[in-house]
Amino acid sequence: MLSLRPLIALLFLPALSLAQDLDRSLLHICDDGDEWPPYTYYLRYNHQPTADLTGYSVDVIRRILDKHHIPFQIDLLPWKRCLSSIDSGEQYLMALSASKNPEREKQFLFSTPYYQTHYYVFYSKAKYPDGVNVAGQTDLGRYRLGGIKGYAYSALTAVNKDAMVRTVDYPTLGKMLLADRFDLFAEDYEVMVGLDKLGSAHIISDPNIGRMPLPGMPGNAFHMIFTRKNPRGAQLQQLVDEELQQMQSSGQLDKLLNQYVPR
Repeated sequence: MLSLRPLIALLFLPALSLAQDLDRSLLHICDDGDEWPPYTYYLRYNHQPTADLTGYSVDVIRRILDKHHIPFQIDLLPWKRCLSSIDSGEQYLMALSASKNPEREKQFLFSTPYYQTHYYVFYSKAKYPDGVNVAGQTDLGRYRLGGIKGYAYSALTAVNKDAMVRTVDYPTLGKMLLADRFDLFAEDYEVMVGLDKLGSAHIISDPNIGRMPLPGMPGNAFHMIFTRKNPRGAQLQQLVDEELQQMQSSGQLDKLLNQYVPR
């Protein structure tokens, strides 16, 4: 009878080769300086941000990199600067949360999706006391839309994103809405809740701001992204994808997410 040992060895060869060839130098990771709770944000002490980062995405990458003994540092930067640095592949080689669009897919390598957010529409109750007439994203074109500079809004495929009134951060977005600089904005509900809990923005708790789920929208998938310009980017993509698959199969991803987004 032929031995199965050579076949088994071949099956495990790619994983073994990756583990042996891993670059274990300090890995620099960047993410959005405005924070992205409950996925990436600064721990608070007495309601004041500390220098320590936490969140679902931070927990996921920490488990992956610690398992493979790869030291890392995460810095929160202005989002455009973070993306530009990853694109160059010189210092920062990956980010923890990004949605896909055709332009980004040319620039970066993407992991498999590892969480989803859900779009809500936010509006001024003073201007629209009976709510807004939005039955789907195509209806958004009838309103002046607000948004954050540098964000892709890739799931809003029926929206003219070039016409958006862009602002620098979420607190300013809420203020501009109430100042009638635009009519409404569509953002990730989970992130708005997270920002509210941290006290960074008060869009959810502001009694003057109404909200509703954006009908007909699937979950907005988020990925880790990696540089194409540095060979380490492809190695990290392979490693992260293998680990995410294992964490998904074992239920570990769901357990981690439930700590931050209870169901």
